[in-house]
Amino acid sequence: MIKDKRSFLFLMFLKIASLQEYGKESEPLPIVAITDGAKVIRQDLYAVFGTLLVIILDWYHLGKKLRDLMSMIALNKADKDRHLKFMFYHLWRGEIYTVLDYLRKKVQAKNEEKYLELIGYLEKHRDEIIDYQLRKKAGKMIGVALLKKAAIKSLDTVRRKKGMSWRETGSLSLGILRVAELNKQWEQLWFPAEAANDSMSLQWVSNL
Repeated sequence: MIKDKRSFLFLMFLKIASLQEYGKESEPLPIVAITDGAKVIRQDLYAVFGTLLVIILDWYHLGKKLRDLMSMIALNKADKDRHLKFMFYHLWRGEIYTVLDYLRKKVQAKNEEKYLELIGYLEKHRDEIIDYQLRKKAGKMIGVALLKKAAIKSLDTVRRKKGMSWRETGSLSLGILRVAELNKQWEQLWFPAEAANDSMSLQWVSNL
């Protein structure tokens, strides 16, 4: 069950966009999601798409996690730079087991807790770490940073420029209106009597 309002709104957008793009397909399609390491995101995505979902760990978040933890693990800056160079080289090519082996055999940690955290993180996401180099050469996305920036900007820029900010209720309400617009339900929302014979309805809300 999706409890968080913002997650619910996001998933409504996601489901609508998927239906608009692939709703006429007769066969089920594999869905690829590029996400950060958050467990709740995976749970929400599986709630919508089920077992056909393929998850790829976002390259930016993978790199950030690696740099943050190695700053606390490495004995000094020279060691950190050397370790990161090796690990980034192999992770870019999807060679997760080479990196795990290197961590266990070649890295001397000054912070055991963070060292084990990094190994645990890579092991947990090992099936989501792909050959990013190959995917990028194929012209496919390996991260979501630009999309997130664009989405936030599209909803928030106008108010920010005026020195204002969003409250949760306001942003949720605006998002719901945007969902109605994308779903071609604007007339039905504001003029229900005139749209009574319209075949489109708000079933996507109850079916989410």
